[in-house]
Amino acid sequence: MNLFRRLTLIFLLTGLGFAAAFPVSAAQSEQEFLSTLPAEIAAKTLEHRLQEGEMIPDFSLQTVEGVKVSEATINGKPTILAFIAIDNETRKERALELLTLLRILREQYGEQVNIYAICSDRAGCESPEVKKAGGPGLPIVDDTQRVAYGLFGIFMMPTTMIISPDGRLLKKLAFSGAARNPLGGWLQVALGEISAEQLQSKLATRTPERSAEEKRALHHLQLARVMVQRRIYPQAVAEFTKAAALQPNNPELLLEKGFVQLKIEQWGGAAEEFRKVLEINPDSIAAIAGLGLALHGQGQDDAAVLELEDAANVTKPMPRVLIALAEIYSARGDKDLALGSYAKAFRQLARELERCESFTGAED
Repeated sequence: MNLFRRLTLIFLLTGLGFAAAFPVSAAQSEQEFLSTLPAEIAAKTLEHRLQEGEMIPDFSLQTVEGVKVSEATINGKPTILAFIAIDNETRKERALELLTLLRILREQYGEQVNIYAICSDRAGCESPEVKKAGGPGLPIVDDTQRVAYGLFGIFMMPTTMIISPDGRLLKKLAFSGAARNPLGGWLQVALGEISAEQLQSKLATRTPERSAEEKRALHHLQLARVMVQRRIYPQAVAEFTKAAALQPNNPELLLEKGFVQLKIEQWGGAAEEFRKVLEINPDSIAAIAGLGLALHGQGQDDAAVLELEDAANVTKPMPRVLIALAEIYSARGDKDLALGSYAKAFRQLARELERCESFTGAED
């Protein structure tokens, strides 16, 4: 990737760049997440990801115990490959939930199936919580160099892939609590216990019909996301407002609205939305970060720094949070703290840039 494109991606990732501005939520689909990315990156991501029905790529990794896992070793049995990372609180929480489910499925099916958790976290997944959730029988595969991550076109974690005995991708699920039943169901499909059509019918009967109010709220939410994708931010805020009027206790909706308002410097409105989220979920790091950024935008740095420091005290803080903290520290004359925050922001941006380069397949 040439210098201009590198700088362009860094620019996109700073300010309220899409990848940094909108945290991936557990309820967000791949399509919704792609809509928040710059168009070039989204297009390249779609080019490289493995599609359902395609043969899986030839790969070769090892478990943390040193046992080889490859396309050849899993061939002949239904297989679950679960890509996980624990580099922030949301991913960690969902990874632990997924590992618990995988342990249950492994205990249920035994040697009938292959089930692997693939650690694509660059810092590794060697944590007591991971070992406890997966139990002694669930192999953890080392993909800290993100070899399989790239080959399989992963960009949301956790993601589970159900592989048929002949090596085809049967189903891909961006895991959340809602994926619990589909994961077990698609494993039954891979085993030949039920057909895909029977599973779809079964899942459809479990999905409650949305009320008219829920349908209207979803309509406005989808319109808002289209407006965001097209960079028409005032209209997006208007649609988010209509959706929020119908679903005032939907924290994900309020978060999205607040971050768009930050983008167009509606500081007061953004702060109001983030406070609403914190009333619903006082531990929401995204809302704490957003509130700190909104207060900083209003010049209320004494209040902002308290929120921003809390938001920065996580495994993977938003670069904008670190930059805002550095600006506040610098204005106060705390040069060492300012330089430290800028350095952390740079490291985060470098990691995000590397992630974007993996989407585009760019080489230095």
